[in-house]
Amino acid sequence: MINNDYIKKILFRANHRGTKEMDLVLGGFFSKNFNLLNEEELSQFEALLDFSDKRLTDFFVMNKNDNDLEQINLVKKIKNFIINKE
Repeated sequence: MINNDYIKKILFRANHRGTKEMDLVLGGFFSKNFNLLNEEELSQFEALLDFSDKRLTDFFVMNKNDNDLEQINLVKKIKNFIINKE
């Protein structure tokens, strides 16, 4: 079972990235989907939070290739979230 404090910590980090774009992408995704993520996906999401905003924005918003990010299975769900939000 996932600790509620752990979820709150990740949600805070996802919503306080430093750029509005990543706050909306990561924070928006996590707040709507955290309860659907399994433990592996939660770990992947937490690992995404360690990437720089520049790199994440280039990948998610500008659609630039990033081999490291493309190796993380969860990014497909986040990209689908972005597409369906528009």
